Formats: sequence, structure tokens, C-alpha cells
Amino acid sequence: MVMNVQSQLYSFLVMLYGGMIIAILYDVYKVIRIILKPNRLATDIGDIIFWILGTIVFIFFLYISNYAEIRFYSFLGFLIGILLYNILLSPFVIKLLLLVYKIAKNIFIKAYKIVAYPFIAVYNMLIVPIRYFSKMMGIPGKLVYNIISHFNIFKKKK
Repeated sequence: MVMNVQSQLYSFLVMLYGGMIIAILYDVYKVIRIILKPNRLATDIGDIIFWILGTIVFIFFLYISNYAEIRFYSFLGFLIGILLYNILLSPFVIKLLLLVYKIAKNIFIKAYKIVAYPFIAVYNMLIVPIRYFSKMMGIPGKLVYNIISHFNIFKKKK
């Protein structure tokens, strides 16, 4: 099918946008890898999943731009979109994503501390009588105390 210059420019710009989307997805994947620090196998599986997703996104944008007709300017737009994003925006987006992660993590930790505080207080109030009665009861009491004290989910970390 013969395309006019306007259609070719539209196709080029859509593929440019698609390249930027792929680069954003890669930055998200990169930040997830920084946070989780996966082992070699998990990294390989994540890479395969990313490239399958990237292929789907590429085909989707290729279909949107010119009904999946493979043209040189489509590939060129896609690659230029990736390069422009990596040069201009990638460092800022990675820093922003890491900042969002740190803020969300701090909010979650503070919410956990607020929710867990009553349970910690009850645990700390009950551990003293349990320790006292375990000394009075002898060996069975020590066994009960050892079992209860091993549930250290309420103990403060040093």
C-alpha cells in the first residue's frame, strides 16, 4: 500500500512513542531488579518475560501506526524513541522510581508499627508473668516460656 508523507510521519511518531514506552518498562524492570536483587535464574526469567512483553508492545504499536506493515522508518522511530528516552529521561525516572519506593516503604513500615504496637504492648505485659510462672512451675514452665519466647515477631530488632 502506498502511504503519503503525513501517514509515514504519523507512523514514525507512533513508533517513537512506542520506543519510549518500552524504555520506560525497562526502567521499571531495572528498578525492580535493584530492589529485589534476584539471583541469576530469576534474572534470566525476568529478562525473557520483559522481551516477550516488549515484543507484544512493539507489535501493538506497529499495528496502530500502519497496520503492522514493516517499514524501515518504523524501526528507526522505535530505536530513536528508545535512545531519546535513555539519554534525556532515564536517569530522572530511575531516581523518581527509587524515591517513590523509599517513600512507600517508609509509609508501610510506619503503618506496620502503628498497627503492631498494641500487640507488642500486650506481649511485653504478658511476658513478665509468664517468665515468673515458668520459674515457679519448673521444667514444664521453662518449656512453655521457651516456646513463647521463640515467637520473636514482637521483639524489637537491634
